[in-house]
Amino acid sequence: MNRRFAIISLALLLLPFPAKSQAATDDLVTSCVLAAGDNTTYLKDFRIQLPKAAANAPAPVYKANMYLMKNMKYRFSVCDAPGSQGELTITIYDQGKQLISSFNKGTGKKYSSVDFICNKTGLYTLWYDFTGGEQGSGVGVVCMIK
Repeated sequence: MNRRFAIISLALLLLPFPAKSQAATDDLVTSCVLAAGDNTTYLKDFRIQLPKAAANAPAPVYKANMYLMKNMKYRFSVCDAPGSQGELTITIYDQGKQLISSFNKGTGKKYSSVDFICNKTGLYTLWYDFTGGEQGSGVGVVCMIK
């Protein structure tokens, strides 16, 4: 499994990216990956840009699906781009059931990352949004904890 993971990671790193339009976002991804910690292995990033929520409408959400494996420990980090009006949060769902979030609605506390131990292999849904339905852009990074 480690060999396959290394090959896939290497292939993803070698894919060509248009540098001109993504330079600022690439810097944000890099800093977010570094903030995830030394004991992590980068898996994937999501670049999020959402408008402000319209009056009396639900907050815009960026949804992504990700396949996670049983008994693996993952770290989901979120980083706001400079100038974002809201703070980026992530919530992880399994078949519509909320499992974990980087925002505690009860206390109003926002965390820059959450760790998740996967109890079953399968497809999970990641919801990224900005607190209070504010406009913003940012990056979500998924890492495996060694």
